[in-house]
Formats: sequence, structure tokens, C-alpha cells
Amino acid sequence: MSTDWQPSGRWKENFRGALSQAFDAASLELLTSDYLPANLRFSRVALSALGTTFDYQIQQLIEQARMDDLLPDLVAAAHERRPRNAKLAAIAEERGLTTTGPRLDNPTGASLEALIQQHAQFIGFAEFLEGMQTLQGQVCFIDVPQGGGTGFLVAEDLVLTNQHVIGPITRGSVSRKDVRCRFDYRETSDGVSVAAGRQTDVGLLDTEQWLVDSMPPSASDGNPALGDAGPGELDYALIRLADPVGGEPIGGPTADPLAEPRGWIRPPEPAPQLVGGSQVFMLQHPNREPLQLAIGSVSAFNASGTRVRHTANSKGGSSGSPCLNADLQLVALHHAHDPAYPPQWNQAVPFELIHQAWKNHGVAIV
Repeated sequence: MSTDWQPSGRWKENFRGALSQAFDAASLELLTSDYLPANLRFSRVALSALGTTFDYQIQQLIEQARMDDLLPDLVAAAHERRPRNAKLAAIAEERGLTTTGPRLDNPTGASLEALIQQHAQFIGFAEFLEGMQTLQGQVCFIDVPQGGGTGFLVAEDLVLTNQHVIGPITRGSVSRKDVRCRFDYRETSDGVSVAAGRQTDVGLLDTEQWLVDSMPPSASDGNPALGDAGPGELDYALIRLADPVGGEPIGGPTADPLAEPRGWIRPPEPAPQLVGGSQVFMLQHPNREPLQLAIGSVSAFNASGTRVRHTANSKGGSSGSPCLNADLQLVALHHAHDPAYPPQWNQAVPFELIHQAWKNHGVAIV
């Protein structure tokens, strides 16, 4: 990690106040023991500051984390353990540890708040920010030795991605045992990575049932001159994880009673309709990078309705990203971009078609 960041006294005061509001001594002990090295356990810091106030003990924890170059880890851990705390969310956002902070890719020229107010029907801006904090823990980087992409939880142990992302496994060139789904992969806006030990890294189910359902891509995805993709070419894969991480808190099991489960993106019923010009919010791991949020809009549909084009920026590794509307409902599965350079469009599969395919195949998602 870099040691360049020297937070101001005002910043430390704000962070101290946020920690004091969100945690008591017992829950801070659980937080630090669950996430951080032994010398940063709150009981050890408090013992060295015996007879002092709770706020002073928190200040000592912050100072020790800064000296150990683990302050971003403490910020990220506190925010993940209390994702609905507005003060912790603002501090994490400032440091680039949320997708709505400095890592936001928004070429629209309008503020995020203005876009939400214009396009959301069911939630306000504060609810959008709170919902995005939850969603960012449900998206993962799928590390495949011969490639990789993005995926997201749709049940406690099920991840949705593109079939072409896991193609090396189905073709037999890569073992499923070598594929990992990495959640909580973040770094600050100035490039400081949070400790890898804080990430949840999980493999695929080690039986033939790891692949629950899938459909192939279309040859026309790489060559639009070949015509429209057919209804059986939806380029999705529903894969089962070895562990039900969606049912556990971020960071793994803990004795903290206020730690919320990670959760998953619940497919809406009925699936929302896509409309030209509406906003698209895409959570992604472009080029194997930490999680980012890109904003664009729906630009076109193919004649058969099997593909939708949008303007949210993407790169290699963005395949399998969830495309959400301003109400944070899942509307499409990103999977491709214009093969020309520079690309003029990005492309996704409408989620309502995938949802219908699951019903046709007898796949039940709860």
C-alpha cells in the first residue's frame, strides 16, 4: 500500500464520530478482529488507552491503522459492516471505496442526483445511494485463467454471467477448480488497494451441477452483418458457488448481530420494460480492475428484440455485468461491444428474455 495519504484532523474527527455512532466497544472489537491484524484489535488499543473515553480509544485505533497503512481497510470494513450508515457511506465514497464516488464513470454531463430524479419512479436519490451500497457487495470479478469477466449474485449461491465468460471451462481448456469469484474487490481513488484478505474469494461447486443453466452467444454478436441473434442465443450462464456467500455478511460469518447478509440481486417480476433513452447503470470489473459504476442510456434495439444497445462505457472484463435502471431493477445482462475501433456501441441481453428462459427450463430462483 501507498503511505502518501495523510488525512487531515477534520477528516479523522468525522471518521471518529461516524465510528462512535455506528459501533459500541463490543462491535468494534468484532469488526477489528474479523477484518484486521491482531495489533489493531480494538481491545488491545483500548487497553493501551485504559481510563480514557470511548472517543479517545477510537482515535487511537484510527492513528494505529494510519501508521500501519491500513486506514483504507478500516474505512472499507466499517462501511461494509454498516452499509446503511450515511456518515460511513460518505467517508467511504470520498475515498473512492464506493461505486458512486470518484470511480463513477458518468459522461452524461448531468449530476448523478439529477439523473436519478429524472428517471427513477419508485426511489429517491438517498434510497438510490443506499441501494447501490448494497449492490456493490453482490457483484464479483470472475477470475478465469484464460480470460475473466463480471458476474453477480441472483441467489445466495448462484451467480449470473455470460456463457462466453465461462467458455474455457465448458470447452475443457480450464478446470472449474481454477476459477474463482472474487467479491469486495476495491481500491481507493488514488490506487491504494484494500487488503486482499478482506475480499471474499469463492470457487465453483465441485460437481457437475456447478452449471445450472446456460445459453450460447450468437455469431452475430461479433459480426452484426450476420443478422439478429435468435431466442436461443441469449449468452448467459447461471453458475453455482461452493459456498452460499449471499446468505452471509460481507467479510464472512461474525458474531455481530447487526451485520446484514450480503444478499443478492432479486430478479424483478415482471421484468421491467426497456425504453429508448432511459438511463442504464452498469456495475462492472473492466479489464480486471476494481469495481466501477458506468452510466449510459438505452440507444437501440435489434429487430427481434434479443439485443439492446446502450452507451455505458465498458472494456474487456465487463462481460456479465448487471445493467440496472434508475430504480435499481435488473433490466439487462451486458455481454458485448462494437467490434470496430473505436467502439460505437455496447450491447446487452434484455433480462426479461433470460427470466423467461429460466421458466421454460424449470429453473427456480428464490
